[in-house]
Amino acid sequence: MTNEERWHQNYELLKAYIEEHHHLPDKKKVENRGLLSWAKYQRKCIKAGTIDEKRRRMFEELMDSRSTEHTGGRRKKIEGVKL
Repeated sequence: MTNEERWHQNYELLKAYIEEHHHLPDKKKVENRGLLSWAKYQRKCIKAGTIDEKRRRMFEELMDSRSTEHTGGRRKKIEGVKL
């Protein structure tokens, strides 16, 4: 499998995951950790400017398709407000 094929395979897997769950995989679940690592690496490549324009555009559109609804995690305490 070429790097191009592997990239598109990971992209399609992440796209399917986001379409189903509306967010990136949970880092605490081992079965999807590789997909999360791949997504983080793509962000790193974008910041470093080492990813080609087509892949950058595809990846950013995929990230924009995620839900903006809060999906969990810690909440910051706001003084005087009960959460």
